[in-house]
Amino acid sequence: MTLVSTTLATEGTLYSVDWLKVVVYIDHDQHSLNDGIRVDIRRSEDGYNTEDQMQSFRPIWVRGSYSSQLKIKSLSESALQIEGNFYKWLYGQNVTGSPDLVSLVFDVVKALAAQHATVMPTQEQLEAIKQGLFKVSIVDINKALLFQDKQEARRYLERLKHNSSYPYRKKDIENNGVYFGKTSKRWLLKYYHKGTEVIVNRKHQKHITVELQALADLMIRCEMRLKWRQLSEWDLLTGDKWDAATVIKLIDDAHKKLRLPEPVALPDMPSRYVKFLSCVEAGTVVDCYSTNTISKMKADLIREYGIHLN
Repeated sequence: MTLVSTTLATEGTLYSVDWLKVVVYIDHDQHSLNDGIRVDIRRSEDGYNTEDQMQSFRPIWVRGSYSSQLKIKSLSESALQIEGNFYKWLYGQNVTGSPDLVSLVFDVVKALAAQHATVMPTQEQLEAIKQGLFKVSIVDINKALLFQDKQEARRYLERLKHNSSYPYRKKDIENNGVYFGKTSKRWLLKYYHKGTEVIVNRKHQKHITVELQALADLMIRCEMRLKWRQLSEWDLLTGDKWDAATVIKLIDDAHKKLRLPEPVALPDMPSRYVKFLSCVEAGTVVDCYSTNTISKMKADLIREYGIHLN
């Protein structure tokens, strides 16, 4: 595995806060927000285009971190619940991001107030948000693993599918992702190829440039979702408990527990053994060889090269 850095991928952009569900305490028109609103913003160089961007609807969940929409619901005259991918909503892409959870919430509230007369935070309320005085009930944090090229990144994901495990977490495999603890009520971990995810959901990534797509192609994203129970246990239910160092430590600690055997360092050997080991690593050995041949090849590798295969 060869990790690289790029001009776009600075240390700050390798870690980010993705999906958030928070409650902020700001003045708003509760009657107008009583059923929730869906806000879909297009960002331009001159600011935000707000024409025909607000639609009333019954409360719904917009599922998937690829969504460019926010769900907003009034809980009381001064409590507003906001959920979605804050960075993507603000900037039209989330190949890069920010680990500053408090700033993301503050920027979203300011943008909402600038665009919609129904959201009316006072200066005092804005200052409280800037200090992290709001509730947090769901957080997705992530780390970018960067490789030399797209093919190497995709090979790493295939290794995760076939060879990885995680302590006390069931593995689920999807076409472009590997989940650990997918149904957990506390937290889950996911790995996926960002370049593929961007292409599949390009309509939700309004501001993807050629450079950003190229960066995404090099990227396997390690993403962790923290739910209310885990946030409560770790005392992370309010914004003032979060900073960039917290995000980095949480996702680094989670990633370090991944169990992934290093690829076998192959000695000089006939090509038939090299091909056999490649099939083992890719998880296709049973498709390419008979049971008797597999047993014979395994025995040869142990006897001739000291390589033991499960």
